Amino acid sequence: MISYEDALSLVLKAASPLGAETVPVARAAGRVLTEWVVSGVDSPPFNKSAMDGFAVRASDVKRLPADLKLAGEVAAGTLPALKVGPGEAARIMTGAPVPDGADMIVLLEHAEVTGDRVRVLQTAGKNICMRGEDMHEGSAVLGPGQRLTSAAVAAAAAAGAGSVTVSRRARAAVLSTGTELVEAGAAVSGGQIYDINGPMLASLLSPLAESVSCLGVVGDERSVLETALRKGLSRDLLVVSGGVSRGDYDLVVPALVSLGVKEVFHECAIKPGKPTFFGTRGRTLVFGMPGNPLACFVVFHVLVRPAIARMTGLGDAGLVLESGLMAEGFDHKPGRRAFVPCTVEMQGGKRLLRRTRSHGSADIVGAVDAQALVSLPADCTRVGEGDVVQFLPV
Repeated sequence: MISYEDALSLVLKAASPLGAETVPVARAAGRVLTEWVVSGVDSPPFNKSAMDGFAVRASDVKRLPADLKLAGEVAAGTLPALKVGPGEAARIMTGAPVPDGADMIVLLEHAEVTGDRVRVLQTAGKNICMRGEDMHEGSAVLGPGQRLTSAAVAAAAAAGAGSVTVSRRARAAVLSTGTELVEAGAAVSGGQIYDINGPMLASLLSPLAESVSCLGVVGDERSVLETALRKGLSRDLLVVSGGVSRGDYDLVVPALVSLGVKEVFHECAIKPGKPTFFGTRGRTLVFGMPGNPLACFVVFHVLVRPAIARMTGLGDAGLVLESGLMAEGFDHKPGRRAFVPCTVEMQGGKRLLRRTRSHGSADIVGAVDAQALVSLPADCTRVGEGDVVQFLPV
């Protein structure tokens, strides 16, 4: 059985970036750049007014109040057809080019207009955005490896980039196995139960993947299982739940191996999630997840999510641990790295973590309120109230 640390290292080693593609900048939020975004323009492209008001010469308003002649108007989206001369002012809109001669914008509310005269009562700064003060033509605005937040998308658009080159996102497939499973919404009878892992994994993958193919539920029959697995192996990432232990009806691992999947590890020293399988076929990553829903939830966050982050160019961003204090003490059985579902609350400027109710690795309802997985070392025997702990936000 491999340690969690070694398992994660092997997963990240196998999870190489998927390559690049070009997408419209308006659809690039959340993606990771693979090339520089270089500005094709100065931004602003001209000296522009930051306010609605009056373009004036600063020398004319040194002494207040100042009476000026209204020389005309400059609207946004037009080039000024006038010049502001001594003793003159021009009405100007936010974003409009500042006309020649003017070097200050008086706010609209700081002046009074009577006919063609403007009486300036107050000034408050120059209120002009200077040409190129945000970026210059030819300057690098965003770089490879940068995740495109909404602000970064806006910066790329300001640079004139209609499209950007980003890491490709994974095409994923999800398969649930077990003769006892039926899809949610169907009638159950006898020893049947609802498939929980399929919908859960699809919902976890959807925000992170380009697409998620839900392959449904297959029973413990080798030929049917292999047919479904073949479909999933055509994707970048295949996540299978159930059938990965070593019982007589656990057919997933031998079926995967028969289809050319190379085993990297089978069984990992984590709790919950010990039966976890990980393998590869070409560049396709394959995770065999425990059938117990809470274990499946934990394994996704501590192994699958970091793999997806690496595949899509985010490096190790999928596993960034934070610190907090345990709100309560408890004993812990050592032996495996444990991930404990907890809530997180702020109290006195500190993050306090409290375990959620749980009846074991099959109890996904107990994880509904979980906001974090507290990571406990394999040799931990007790966590004290107020102890500093590391946790993964979920």
